[in-house]
Amino acid sequence: MSDAKNTKALEEERKKIIARLLEIQKKFMELEREKGVTEKDIHHNPEGIIKEYKDEHEKLANRLVDIAHELKGSIRT
Repeated sequence: MSDAKNTKALEEERKKIIARLLEIQKKFMELEREKGVTEKDIHHNPEGIIKEYKDEHEKLANRLVDIAHELKGSIRT
């Protein structure tokens, strides 16, 4: 893939990831309001949908960092 196409593909992926991260954040906020879910619930022994959201959020956030490094031509340490 050419550099321009690769950059465009990475930028599109980045946009999709950011949109999904925002959706997950909104779900966390809804759970907090509706069910009293706290930061502790999210970060200490999460279960069920909270664990699924947390795991997905973490995976996407890491991919976002990888994309940023790829776009800048740097390496992740």
